[in-house]
Amino acid sequence: MLAIAALFAMSAGGRVCAQSTDSIMPVPFGNFEQWIDYPGDTTEVMSLPIPLYDAYTLPEGWHAPMFVVDDTVSYMSITLPISLSMPVCKVSRDTLRAPQGRSGLIAESFLLQDVLSPIAGTLVSQFLDSALQAEVIPSIVTNAEVDLMKVLPLMEQLAEPSGDLSWLLELVDTTDLNELLHGGAPLNGFEFNKVRGMYKYKDGNGSGDIDDNATLVALGTYYDPILGRRMLVGAGSKNLFQLYDTTTYEPFEMDYYTLNEYYPEAYAFVEADSLVVIAISSANEKNRAKGSKLYLDTLALVQRDGSCGRVTDVWLDSRSTVHAVVKWSSNVVPDKWTVEVGPAGFIRGMGMRYTFTDSTATLVNLTPGTTYDFYVRSECGDTSWSTWGYLQFATDSATHHSVTEVLGENVKLSPNPAKGRCMVDFGGVEVSAVSLYSVTGQRLQQARAHGGSMTLELPYKGIFIVELQTPAGTVYKKVVND
Repeated sequence: MLAIAALFAMSAGGRVCAQSTDSIMPVPFGNFEQWIDYPGDTTEVMSLPIPLYDAYTLPEGWHAPMFVVDDTVSYMSITLPISLSMPVCKVSRDTLRAPQGRSGLIAESFLLQDVLSPIAGTLVSQFLDSALQAEVIPSIVTNAEVDLMKVLPLMEQLAEPSGDLSWLLELVDTTDLNELLHGGAPLNGFEFNKVRGMYKYKDGNGSGDIDDNATLVALGTYYDPILGRRMLVGAGSKNLFQLYDTTTYEPFEMDYYTLNEYYPEAYAFVEADSLVVIAISSANEKNRAKGSKLYLDTLALVQRDGSCGRVTDVWLDSRSTVHAVVKWSSNVVPDKWTVEVGPAGFIRGMGMRYTFTDSTATLVNLTPGTTYDFYVRSECGDTSWSTWGYLQFATDSATHHSVTEVLGENVKLSPNPAKGRCMVDFGGVEVSAVSLYSVTGQRLQQARAHGGSMTLELPYKGIFIVELQTPAGTVYKKVVND
């Protein structure tokens, strides 16, 4: 791909349960039914018109990156002025076997000589080496206007395998979206998490294997009125290839993730207001083949199941050296909340997981003076869940004693170990409520406190955490039931 870039640079200079039925929104002009014919371009040499490239066609609402030239070329001691805006693509209309309607899109990989007129091709061949002339160029078709010279260096990132969005943060950190593209399809509040469609793929090598492959990319963008700029807030990508069957369209489905879903510790949830779809006919850098064809039709978005709501805020309610209470808010009440906790920087999926039925997590057996990452999401049945909420907090160090820890020294549990029940002596501490938790954080009992003590029934053998609410904060004590 660096060779292609060099070529152009040289030339130009309530409680909710199961998931609802999918709601679908067609991608505007994603059925590729309406097409627009564009004329070719010419330049004049000594008052003679010289054709540069032939007429071409594109589906309405879709674009190809334009190669802009406003320069002069010297040939045989003659200075030739060239001024053009040439589409860098080879696109045609599939009218034979489109799965719906009358047509589909065909994006084909090509050589430069395939899109230039014979005369222009001869002129170009005089100052480009054979390697550059032999470089296969992928057709890039998008529903936004894309800056060719800025999208080419991103090809390797955009073509990452499905499900791996490690390129997304690099794209956010290194690319000014406002310089890369303009436009896209307005979403009008439609919140989606999948892109569907029909495709087939014909490898230009003719071998029927996966020497070459295509990629489809979806970018969710949002215009920030305060900054006056468009931001990338989500993405999805999928490699498309068909091993043997090159005659029929096949359905595909591509996942779309918000930045908050993939990196909740770094990004708040922002709903995209526009969608940019980029289809790339050849994404394999090493085995890109002339004539590889990506066929597309009936692109549509699948609405995210929002019935499980969203975690809207997460905060630390209290902490000590080995305990922490984290609370959160949500815009609906789900069946349950799933919490995952681990030392700062742990890989999600490898931490300690807990389930809660209210929006409070009491975490026990923590390490003093340690920073933790805390993730929480709501779940409804087995098929619907929200994005993750995130909080980072640190426990007190072992050398620091909080007010509640000092108060806790006065509270006594007896007997401890216990035999089915224990008495909690408040030791003069003003206690308003007492709760009993399992070591996994599940609240088993809760009662208002009266007088200077109370008796707790321990439901089974094991370790329990007693939580006492005081005006100065929360006190935690551990009891063992033998």
